[in-house]
Amino acid sequence: MLIDALENCLLALISYFYIIIFFFIYFLFNLLPLVFSPAMDLRAMFHIHEQGEEEELLQKDSNPNHRHRERIFRPRISLFGLNEEEVRSRYRFSTEVILELYEQIQQDIEPNCERNHAVPGMVKLLSALHYFSSASFQGTVSALSGISQPSFSRHLTQVLKAINKLTPQYIVFPSDKTAIQTIKDGFHKMSAFPNVMGSIDCTHVALSPPTEDIYRNSKNFHSLNVQMVCASDMRILNLVAGYPGSTHDSYILKHSSLHSILTSGNLPEGWLLGDDAYPLTEWLLTPIKDPKTAAQKQYNAAHKAAHSAIERTFGSLKSRFRCLDRSGGVLQYSPEKGAQIILACCILHNLAVSRNLDVEIVDDLETPPPVPPVSKEENTQAGKQTRMRVINRYFT
Repeated sequence: MLIDALENCLLALISYFYIIIFFFIYFLFNLLPLVFSPAMDLRAMFHIHEQGEEEELLQKDSNPNHRHRERIFRPRISLFGLNEEEVRSRYRFSTEVILELYEQIQQDIEPNCERNHAVPGMVKLLSALHYFSSASFQGTVSALSGISQPSFSRHLTQVLKAINKLTPQYIVFPSDKTAIQTIKDGFHKMSAFPNVMGSIDCTHVALSPPTEDIYRNSKNFHSLNVQMVCASDMRILNLVAGYPGSTHDSYILKHSSLHSILTSGNLPEGWLLGDDAYPLTEWLLTPIKDPKTAAQKQYNAAHKAAHSAIERTFGSLKSRFRCLDRSGGVLQYSPEKGAQIILACCILHNLAVSRNLDVEIVDDLETPPPVPPVSKEENTQAGKQTRMRVINRYFT
């Protein structure tokens, strides 16, 4: 009996020994590589917003012919951790407005793949906003954003397309009487000038010199000449952004869709206000060159006050988005992509205006290139009659 009991105990110990050996071998070949794997870190276990762009660096070890790849993740930019003042300073928008904009373009900028370290849409948007506001070079913005320069370039294009799809929502020249009357009331309140549907002028955005010399303007630097029409509250109503810097302001207007709208006869009575770079017509009134009477001087004073809205718009736009002003540098892109950047900034400007986000006008903005006035022969007889009627009716 004693011998049988000892045999049973011995068999049990041998069974336990084999079980322990089995689990040891299983752990050695299956679990141990995962425990010590360099990829098994916190970034693989937790999804965080500030995950970095995956970069592969080749590093040499003691064997000069042997290289191994090490993954490095840069910290990415985020709204989290910034107070509201810092957000406004860096991106020129409040956190609330940035989140609102993100919701509008989210479907167009979020990554389509399931890759662990794909760049989130919010990172793309913040990188673009930082570039628009700071005018920093791509390399600087990409480094601060935590993404590589080639990635930033791709993502900027994606964000531009997404924002510019919002054009019909944010940049619209009004066609209904109620909206037009609201604009007229705004100009009349600020200047006492009647029936003003908008203030028109052009501004230049500097470019890295393209191959065509036609982009060289009268100040001898390369640019796009950008036509804008604004309301009294600096909201941009119409935009033409693709013309070379040497193009005259009046030529841009004449060949724009706005010209067709204004000459169609479908709008209620009213006019734009422009300077002497435009011809005097029945729908675009210019100042009198040498006013003689008190009524003419009063007309010119009211015209200047109303037309100043477009100058304030340019100042606000370029102070918010320094990439558009030569004092902040030049756009290092083709004219076509430069026009896309201008359009996106104008959409964002209108978003800021609609949310009452003011910006301090900087002092070092580039003085615009001089524009020669149009010849007297280009002023129409109908325009002269309209201007005289306005002077006699409202300023006498």
